[in-house]
Amino acid sequence: MPTMSEALTEVARQEPDLASYCEFYRKLFQISDQARTEIVETLELADGDALQARLLQGLPLLSFAQLPIEAERFARLAQAIAQVLTDYEVDVGDRSLPAAAEWVSLAQQRFEEGQAGGEQSGGSGEATLAQMVADLALKPYLEWAAEQVLPYVDQPRWRRGYCPVCGGAPDFAFLDEETGARHLLCSRCNSQWLYRRLGCPFCGTADHTKLVYYPSEDGAYRLYVCQECRRYLKTIDLRQVGRSVLLPVERVTTVAMDAAAMQEGYR
Repeated sequence: MPTMSEALTEVARQEPDLASYCEFYRKLFQISDQARTEIVETLELADGDALQARLLQGLPLLSFAQLPIEAERFARLAQAIAQVLTDYEVDVGDRSLPAAAEWVSLAQQRFEEGQAGGEQSGGSGEATLAQMVADLALKPYLEWAAEQVLPYVDQPRWRRGYCPVCGGAPDFAFLDEETGARHLLCSRCNSQWLYRRLGCPFCGTADHTKLVYYPSEDGAYRLYVCQECRRYLKTIDLRQVGRSVLLPVERVTTVAMDAAAMQEGYR
């Protein structure tokens, strides 16, 4: 299995039009991977019974306070990410950045806003540079924690439209190779969890007249759209792919699907 950096390099070679886009994300992945290697703390978790009780109540297992975020190290990470976003002239709203000491409080705010019932319902307005940086700087911590927390999730019993680990919204999905069951991918911590085949994970509607999907020509990808809440979800059908897949890379390389959905007014 190639690394995400290697996979993006290969995509850029095969699709020159995506070269700059892939290089942008390759740099972000490298910064995030380096940040993960620097996390040496231990994740403090409640006992198994307490974790299962949270899941039964529909509560994600991870809180911001459990993340081993040290202010100075986090500020350096945020500045490195901000530099990449600036270098590639990412289109954002307000481009001002907070003082170094303010990054952690902004990260906590973004973590809580992105949980179920917050921004997961759609959000509003254009993200600022500082918000985008804080979200990206949180990712290595969330991914690190998710690897340790996800094994506690009873997948068949969760089946909610938000992440059982951090409460984030999905932004990608896959249909598994064995049965075609649908699994969602968290936009924040990359956790995967089982979800029903029919239903919008964002608004919960199961009205089939409101749910539509558009397959790619080769049948490997599907763009699901909900006409009730105007959200969309990119999906890969692993039964049709016949190759190893890195879902975070697929999220990046299917940018044309994002453009098509947003052009039709979905978000």
